[in-house]
Amino acid sequence: MSKWYGSVFVGTSSDPAANTGLSPTLVLFWDTANGTSLTPPGITEMPSGSGFYMFNYGPTVAIQFKMDGGAGLADTERYASGILDPIQIVDQRIGTVDDSYGTTATDPTTVMGYLKRDQEFNEGDAVFTKSTGIWDVYSRGSSTLLMEKTLTNNSTQSTKS
Repeated sequence: MSKWYGSVFVGTSSDPAANTGLSPTLVLFWDTANGTSLTPPGITEMPSGSGFYMFNYGPTVAIQFKMDGGAGLADTERYASGILDPIQIVDQRIGTVDDSYGTTATDPTTVMGYLKRDQEFNEGDAVFTKSTGIWDVYSRGSSTLLMEKTLTNNSTQSTKS
């Protein structure tokens, strides 16, 4: 899962919009654990004319970067640097209350999604059809099927499959 990172080039002016229309490049983009260079992503000014320069990346290791704003800038404002740490994606893994709890075909992608699925399961409607032995569990107040199991019975035990 990737995340947006941004930087600005400011010097004597504290307004990033003073340096719009640049074509910055990542001149250093390397894995801090083993010191190897990585292929850097492209950089885009977003929104256009704002002076905010963004790139999208999903770090799996700690990465140090140096961004060069170009020779048209004074040395005091030409470079921006930082570190991307994979721990920064934790918030994406935990999720938000807006995350989907999924269906029988799609699992949730975050912890919050799994918690929502558990709540939907516990508060949902369950239907058992004796003639087929099928037990269906639907989400709370919805027709979204969360689980379907086939139950069988013999003289000694009940099983599900």
